[in-house]
Amino acid sequence: MTARRTRSRATAVTAALAACALLLTGCGIKRSGVVDSGHAATVKVPGSKTAAILYFVSREGDRLVPVPFAISAEYTLAPVPLLRLLLNGPTGPADAAGLTTALPRLSDAQAEAVAVSQNSTDEGLTVRVPFAVGSLSDLGRDQLVCTVGASALPNTFSPVTLQGTDTTLPSAECDTGR
Repeated sequence: MTARRTRSRATAVTAALAACALLLTGCGIKRSGVVDSGHAATVKVPGSKTAAILYFVSREGDRLVPVPFAISAEYTLAPVPLLRLLLNGPTGPADAAGLTTALPRLSDAQAEAVAVSQNSTDEGLTVRVPFAVGSLSDLGRDQLVCTVGASALPNTFSPVTLQGTDTTLPSAECDTGR
């Protein structure tokens, strides 16, 4: 009996070591760098056919985080109110999660000056804001471009031109990979 137990223990140990060896080899998968995959992912909000996506800055301040803003299926959110929601900063669960913004807060009077042009198939959208855009951080610019470019027109990624009190920035598309 002892020889049989010793053989079965040895077999179990050998099988465990073989399994560990297979796991450690990685099954032949080679390391790769970052793979560029195109536009930002879309988010489906349960119970809603329509949703706008507001892009806020992560708690760490190093990337954009998409935050769905649910709307009833009977309504769509125009680009200007969408932009005003973004400029008010994160609220509710987004604020509780520690998300922030890289954009300046606007007074009510300044918020009235926010404008978004009609979409042009050649040029996309132009966002006009009552503050300097030339000095915005990359994340601040991306917040504006991604929120308006991905949510202003359903199922469309539009290029966005930012126009501020100081300059007009070249048209850009949403790039959440920064």
